Amino acid sequence: MTEVEAKRITILLVAAYPAWKPSEATMQLYERVLRPLSAALAEQAVLQIIRSPREFAPPVGVICERAARCALDRSGENTLGAEEAWAEISAAIRSRGWYRAPEFHKPALARTVAAMGWGEICTNPNVEATRAHFFRLFAAFEEHRVGRRIEELSGGNQCAQLAEHWTTALPAITRGARGASLNPQQE
Repeated sequence: MTEVEAKRITILLVAAYPAWKPSEATMQLYERVLRPLSAALAEQAVLQIIRSPREFAPPVGVICERAARCALDRSGENTLGAEEAWAEISAAIRSRGWYRAPEFHKPALARTVAAMGWGEICTNPNVEATRAHFFRLFAAFEEHRVGRRIEELSGGNQCAQLAEHWTTALPAITRGARGASLNPQQE
């Protein structure tokens, strides 16, 4: 995305959340983190967040996560909630039983079943504990998958580059109109 498109998306956030008064440094950080994403994907993510019942502007990481979920949906790898995944498990138990393990095509679902064991899921007498354990594992695998997509969309891990940029840029940004630092401990 271009610099102009990144600015337009951050301005969209400011317009949607009038109580949010971000500093220039915050605006620059949002723009810098969003730049590796495609403009269409970032805008779709921001519009979905704006339509949600959120009271406050989202952290930039929430926008990146929503963009990753949108990208997964676009590519046909849509994300599942733990409840939906458990419903698929329950249907497979009813239709196949414990002796014929089904093949799941959703990566997080397949990894969760592999980690827990199909036989254990089907035969454990403590269904509530099995379900709770399934929910935790599934959420972790799904979160990992979305995190990987965020890295892919961002062009890899840019944390070190961002940290280096802000270490050098932040003192200049936080200086007041007369050149005085806003942080008196820096002087």
